Amino acid sequence: MGKTYYLYSCWWEDAYSICEWISIQEAVKTSPKICYTQGLLLEKNTDCVIFTMTFQGQDVGELMIIPTKSIKKLVKHKDSKFILKDMPYGSF
Repeated sequence: MGKTYYLYSCWWEDAYSICEWISIQEAVKTSPKICYTQGLLLEKNTDCVIFTMTFQGQDVGELMIIPTKSIKKLVKHKDSKFILKDMPYGSF
């Protein structure tokens, strides 16, 4: 039997950058932004949370690695179990 992964929603704080000229008054009103990511949780540790959306055999793509200290909310989706197992081409 393959390893089981679960779908999560994650809200996290990220830096914000502006590459154009703005007034100082406008600049001091800016703040970091809250981002949203949804993905299958690969790993959660003290440094980061790692999500993916694509599996191909034992390889993954579309990774999102978010620093743990940036996470504001992490929610596991109900009934979101994904069991990783071999999926030979033509088996569907």
